[in-house]
Amino acid sequence: MAVASDAELARVRRLHQLRSYRLASLLRIGVVALMIAAMLTDTRRSEWPQQSVLIVAYAMVAMCALALAFSRTRRWLGRGRLAAVGGLEPFAFTVIDVIVLTVFQVLSTNGLHPLLIMTALPILIGLDVSSRRAAVVLIFSMAGFAIAVLEDPEMVGKIGATEATFRFLLYAFLCVTAFVAVRVEERHARSVAGLSALREELLAQTMAASDVEQRRISESIHDGPLQDILAVRQELVELGAALPDDDRIGRALSGLQTASERLRQATFELHPAVLEQVGLAAAVQQLATFAAPRSGIEITTDIDYPTRGDIDPVVFGVVRELLSNVVQHSRARSASIMLGITDGTCVLHVVDDGVGFNDETVARRLGEGHIGLASHRTRVEAAGGTLVMLDSPVGTHICVELPIAK
Repeated sequence: MAVASDAELARVRRLHQLRSYRLASLLRIGVVALMIAAMLTDTRRSEWPQQSVLIVAYAMVAMCALALAFSRTRRWLGRGRLAAVGGLEPFAFTVIDVIVLTVFQVLSTNGLHPLLIMTALPILIGLDVSSRRAAVVLIFSMAGFAIAVLEDPEMVGKIGATEATFRFLLYAFLCVTAFVAVRVEERHARSVAGLSALREELLAQTMAASDVEQRRISESIHDGPLQDILAVRQELVELGAALPDDDRIGRALSGLQTASERLRQATFELHPAVLEQVGLAAAVQQLATFAAPRSGIEITTDIDYPTRGDIDPVVFGVVRELLSNVVQHSRARSASIMLGITDGTCVLHVVDDGVGFNDETVARRLGEGHIGLASHRTRVEAAGGTLVMLDSPVGTHICVELPIAK
């Protein structure tokens, strides 16, 4: 539970960091506009060339941060992208903010507006969700503010040491307030992570209980109604041999054959014996074979999975859930399943050309009580894997990666 909670905390923090990263990228554009206004209204014309170069460079950085924050060409839900968002990328832009705004003030002699723009730094830093990182940057931000004031002798001489000290203390108060905001956000993220981990633990327990119940129902159907139907069918076969001209017997046999096939398919989907007997590859292939004629969707498979392991039931459950979504909701004409092993990792791709869905749809359906995909994602993550939705021009593309135990 502790490991799951830590993993959930990391995920929640990364999601909060992504939102903060996007908001900061928008605010940074506003800071650029304020820098231009401060240059035009409160600095000497002789200082404009140097300031203009700095503003243009910072504007390019701001546009780069904005493009990265809202890029749709990356795997926002994958470990790589979220790790980048929660790590060096936003921190690097924050460091640039501190350096640029401090230099902008140093280049502006006798300018109050450039000094006021530095108050935007605590706001940008206050969007962070790491108190340690925020503390470091805020300390450097306060040092930069002090340098900006001391490097402007005209301002110090004009307002006096007392007023300069007051302005520094006011700025320090803003920085402390920003740090408190980060701490509150950090604790909020921990609370959300704890609740989310508890929810996922309950989902995992529900899925485990569901597996036991599905196996019981599968065995009950196989050993009860299916055997009864097969016995009646055998009786009709013998009766048909005695009465070969009776068409009613042929129709009854056809109906019983259809019923027995549907029961076999139901018992397979509830708990596939083939998964235990011959492995995951054959079970997934049979699942696709059952789903294609029933749905009218062309389902192709590319399976190269010669091994067997503890993760097989988890992967099969994901395939079953994804195929069910394709059949019931996608309105697709074709779908494909790719299953293989790469560098000791089970890799599954399920792709369709239907209407598609995203994480907002999953969250909405979870709120409505549909726990299918969310539950399977929980089981995958509990096994040390990932389930992510990849960008696709049409339809849905879901990738599952699970480490294979050695």
